[in-house]
Amino acid sequence: MGRRGSRKRRIERDDPTLAAEEQSDAVARARSLSSVEEAARLYADWASTYDDDVFGELGFTGSARIAELLVSFLPDLHEPVVDLGCGTGAVGRRLVQLGLTTIDGVDLSPEMIAIAARTGAYRRLTAADLNDLPNGANATYTASVSAGTFTTGHVGPGVVPRLMELLRPDGFVAWVIAADVWPRFEPVLAMQGLNVLHQAIEPIRRNAPPEAVMFVARVSADGD
Repeated sequence: MGRRGSRKRRIERDDPTLAAEEQSDAVARARSLSSVEEAARLYADWASTYDDDVFGELGFTGSARIAELLVSFLPDLHEPVVDLGCGTGAVGRRLVQLGLTTIDGVDLSPEMIAIAARTGAYRRLTAADLNDLPNGANATYTASVSAGTFTTGHVGPGVVPRLMELLRPDGFVAWVIAADVWPRFEPVLAMQGLNVLHQAIEPIRRNAPPEAVMFVARVSADGD
């Protein structure tokens, strides 16, 4: 990782275009992952430069946007929220800025979690595969939030029922779901007893076209 960081700095100094191409290539590889092991290797290697690449050079904005949307609907900012696929903690940082006080994070990559821990935004961080969450923590959270997790090569719609179990009655979901996979998620979400509060295809990068669904909904207490 140290050698990669040195190489990246040389690229940025000598040819910014090559640096941008390398960052874009990392995103493309992330969106074409085919196994948990492959994902673990990619994010272990990428963790140290992820924030600079994704939020700095490539201008991704979806993390901040979904955090802001969630907060606009939450009645109590002191109730616990879980950040699914928290990565280096971009969503958590924004939620804290907006007034949330109790955030837990879950991510596959221990290397990414180590960086998220440095933000001070999280009460608890857990390394786990969202595709195979252990039992427990049911009805624990008032909301779940996620950005960058529900996309190609990552977490599919089959996990939705398990993720819903983490929520308290009347809990909220605030998820960024890539437009490419939205048709697979939509029917599964429709079966979860959700009252949709916001659903729109929006940009997730600066000066880019809409490419993901910002989805915010609340669980109906009676399942209707």
